[in-house]
Amino acid sequence: MLAFGQHRVFRTAALFVMMMFPFGGVLPAQETSPPVVAPHARLLAARSIYFEHLGGRLPNEVISEAFQGWGHFEVVYEIAKADLIVSIVAPMSDSGVGISGGNGRSSGSGRSLSSPNVTQIRLSILDARDRAMLWSGSEQPKSSVKERQREDNEVEASLRLFRRFRNVIEPESAP
Repeated sequence: MLAFGQHRVFRTAALFVMMMFPFGGVLPAQETSPPVVAPHARLLAARSIYFEHLGGRLPNEVISEAFQGWGHFEVVYEIAKADLIVSIVAPMSDSGVGISGGNGRSSGSGRSLSSPNVTQIRLSILDARDRAMLWSGSEQPKSSVKERQREDNEVEASLRLFRRFRNVIEPESAP
């Protein structure tokens, strides 16, 4: 037989169990996680984009303008309003090209014309809610000693990269 204090503990425990399992021991339904959506489906469903830029100015501008000119996505300026994050990374490095005085002596009078160049352009498309990688690609611009040619090569590589992504969303028809 249970003592008075033990009887109260037993009743409290029984009441607790009945509250936890109100329908005859059936566990309450657990929260279900949202269905997993394929990356391609997420890309197709997205309507707004936010830009993140790191590195070289020219690839960032070219790719941003290409997205804006395309018109498929609305560009937003707050990450909370975006469906996708477009991350453009174009690291710079010193080209190492220099010009010295004509006499071959290092008198300090020579000029150095080393200008930074973009070594690789990476475009990543992330889901804005969970930053899951949905698409990624990279291009390496051809190197050149002439600054104008180097810039043209960066523009060409940036546009090739953008076209590769655009082809995922709107595949080009074969001729």
